[in-house]
This record gives sequence, structure tokens and C-alpha cells, in this order.
Amino acid sequence: MTLGREGLYGIRNKNLVPISGFITLRNATLEDHSVRTGGGASTVGSAFDAARAGMFAIDFWPTPSLQRTVVCDDNGQVWKDDGNGGGWATLVTGLTTAGAVPYLYPGGAEASGQNRKLFRADRVNAVRVLSGDGATMTVITSPPTDWSGANQPGFGVIHQGFHWGGGNANAPHTIYRSLQNDHEDFTTTSYSLRVFPGEGERLVAGITYKGVLLLWKYPTGVYVVDTSDANSANWRVIKVGSPGAAGPANIVGIEDDVMWVAPDGSWHLISATTATGSVRAEDLTARKLGSFVRDNVNLAQLASAQLLYYSNKQEVLLGCHGSGQTAKNRRLHLDLNRRTEIGERWIWWDRDRNEALFLRKVSEIATPAFIDNAGQMFLLDRTDRNNNGSAYTFEVFTRDSDFAEIVPGWQGRWKNLRFIQLEYDPRSTGTVTMEIYVDGSLLQTISLTLTAGAVALPQLLPFVLGTGSLLSSIRRRLRGRARRVAVRITSAAVNVDISLVRLLIGLESGE
Repeated sequence: MTLGREGLYGIRNKNLVPISGFITLRNATLEDHSVRTGGGASTVGSAFDAARAGMFAIDFWPTPSLQRTVVCDDNGQVWKDDGNGGGWATLVTGLTTAGAVPYLYPGGAEASGQNRKLFRADRVNAVRVLSGDGATMTVITSPPTDWSGANQPGFGVIHQGFHWGGGNANAPHTIYRSLQNDHEDFTTTSYSLRVFPGEGERLVAGITYKGVLLLWKYPTGVYVVDTSDANSANWRVIKVGSPGAAGPANIVGIEDDVMWVAPDGSWHLISATTATGSVRAEDLTARKLGSFVRDNVNLAQLASAQLLYYSNKQEVLLGCHGSGQTAKNRRLHLDLNRRTEIGERWIWWDRDRNEALFLRKVSEIATPAFIDNAGQMFLLDRTDRNNNGSAYTFEVFTRDSDFAEIVPGWQGRWKNLRFIQLEYDPRSTGTVTMEIYVDGSLLQTISLTLTAGAVALPQLLPFVLGTGSLLSSIRRRLRGRARRVAVRITSAAVNVDISLVRLLIGLESGE
């Protein structure tokens, strides 16, 4: 069976899972069309406070040559680094943390000579702003009159040069707009727009998309604000979808589309035609994952989950809490590389404490990074397969199959087991453990060493002598017979890069 074509399937009827699909795919990547040990994680700089966890982080560039990481922690403080993950300084202290979901987003540079700005909203504290590479985050100068006391917006977005925000408790269905030449001024020429009042509980997120403003409510409702008319009195609000979002970072733009995660954990897509009012609210998780998200993700914590798009690898990453967990220690990856051909390909990660997942520019590539529960920044997708020097488990588990897709007529029939073999890309020398399950029970455990380097002689011609060739492991004998067979493959050694392309199982009819 070919490996690296399909991803994780969570549907319970295993007969609906293709023979090359996995019931477990953990800490892996499907790049290069193989199933491979996922990239490592390495620290950047030092912790800002080992007793504090990150809650939200952003890669902020006050100028084109000045990089800063800004982090909201779980103690009501905002930190800024020196560009290298060190020299941390506090921008704000003493913010209320109860009920707050911090969200950072860039703005400013409204006219020539004006600073870029970084805004912070959380539904509890007054909106703050960092101007340029300043030393403090101050309250914005002229918020709407509705934004006072505990009535504060939970998100903001820059759309067509204006700063928009909303979600405040006293007017949860209203979106507010600043001046175009001052993103802190919402009062000189005040403007607000009510978005389908009575539907959903509150506005929670927004993004600018192809000339329109997309807005989400919790728990239901997606809306388009058509701002194309020069006269704001003619602007329309159109409902374009039913599933809402749980938090401000549950949405992300991907190439030509927008993706978001609903409060029930399902993933949805808006395409370019959606903005005109013709919507197809597609649930991307139902077909392959079934109830996997509901069973493995703490949906009550989705408001603080972060969704981002890693364009260099065409992967969408959701940093979230595991089921029953208060730690944000899980990620669900969606690989889009072969979506038109195969559909969505999913991967599950349980290795990192990605409390604040974000993208950080490294050598011109926006690379996934995170702040952990001890104030430390990590960079993901590293070439060395280790987690800050420690090992982690790479696991694939095929679904149990009667191989009727390959040999029609084998449904439910006995097969005699003869051998098993792996074909792989020799990236490094390492050992994998293979567990052979027959009819639901563990039959045999086999250890295989996969070597790196040139093809060893003798070989049958024609072949390529060098590391560019795929290699085959030795054949290991299987015993017994079964109706259905599944294989679990694991590797848990430091810096071992396993890249599997094919699993060969020798069987013959046993009836």
C-alpha cells in the first residue's frame, strides 16, 4: 500500500477509510508525498518569565528592518522582545485576566511619517496600542462612547484603511469604525453598523477579504459588510453562513479563500463567490474526521485557540486544548497540497505546549512558532527531529483491511500471513517498531532498522547508485492467518528522520 497519499481519518466505520489511510497519524508531515517524522522544535532566546504562560503572540515589525515579538501572558502583562527572543520588557502590567481572551493585530501607518501600530483587545480591558517601537502600550485616544468600563471589544481588523472593532457586551451586534487617517479616533466622525441584531450572542471575529468585511458571531452567523459604495449609507450587511466562530483567532485567510473553526470544532471554508452572497458553508471535517474533533479537542476552550496558515508548506494549523485539558497541548494540521485530487489530509500533534501559536518571519519565511507555559519561545518545523533536544514519538496506524480493494473476493476471507517490508526514503539511519494486528488483536512486534546512505550492492539492474534512490528494508516473516490486518509503526529516537513511502504485506488466500 502507498504511504503518504492519505492522512488521518477519524470516522468510526473503518470500511470507509481507504486502504492507505490512517486511524492514527501523529507528530508527522505529509510533505514530499511520504509519511515522515514531523519537523522539530527549537528554542529562540530566553523565557520572559518562567512562571508565566503565553496566551497570544504576534510577530510585529514597527519598521521594515525592525522585528519584535509581542506576547500577552496569563498574568495581565504584555511583553516585547529585542527581535531575538531576549531582552524582554513589559509594555503593560496589571490587566484584568478573568474572562479576557487577548488578541493582537497590526494597524497604524495611516499616512506618510506615521508609525505602524499594534492593537490589543480582549473584551474586558480597554483597547491598548503600541506606537512604533515604543516602550508602553497605552489606551487608545478616542474610543467609541460604548467602549467603557467592562464593555470592551474583543477583536479588531483593518479594512479599507479604517480600523473596525466590536463584540463589546453592551452592544454585542455592533461594529464600530475609526477615522481613516487615525486608527485611534472613533469619535470625531463616529460610525457604527448593527449586524443582524438578535442573531447569535455577539460579534467575535473579522477579516478583510476581496473588498468586503467578513464578520463572525458566536455561536452562529457569518456576515459580509459590502463597503464598495462610496456612500456609507448604502452599505449592506449580508448573511452568508450559519456556523459561527468561538474566538477572534479562529479565522484565517488561505490563498484565495478564508477558513474558520466553528464552536463545535468543525472547519469551514468561504470562497470568492461567497462574498457576493452565494455561500457554500462547507464542513471540511465531517467527511474524513467524523467525531474526531469533538472527541479529542476541548471545545469549551476554543475561544483562545489560534488558527494560522503556513503558506510555505500549504498547511493550516490549529493550536488547541486536548479533550479535558487546560493546557494548550494539541495541534490539528490540515495539509492542502493535494486537496483538489484527494481532499483534506489531516495530521494530529500532541508534542508541544503551544500556548500562543503564531507565525514568525525567519529568512523571509513566515514560520510557525509558539510561546509555551514557561514563557519560552519555540520555532517549529526544524530540520533536526528533536523537541529542544528531546525525542518525541512519530506514529502511523493503518486501518485494518481485508484487502478486498486489491483482490476482489477477499472480503471476510481468511488470509495466510507471509512477510512484511517497508520502502522508504533514506534520510537518516533509524529503527522503527512495527506492531501487526490481526482481527483486532496484537499478533507480532517487529523491529526494523532503516539505513541511510547509498544503495548497497548487489542489486538488480537497473538501479541508481546513490542516496537519491528509495530503499527497501529486509523482509520480515509474518505468521498465522487473519481476515483483517492492521499495522502500527512508531519511532521515538532523537534526530531520526523516518520517511515512509510504501508498506508491503505478503498474503495468500487461506481458504
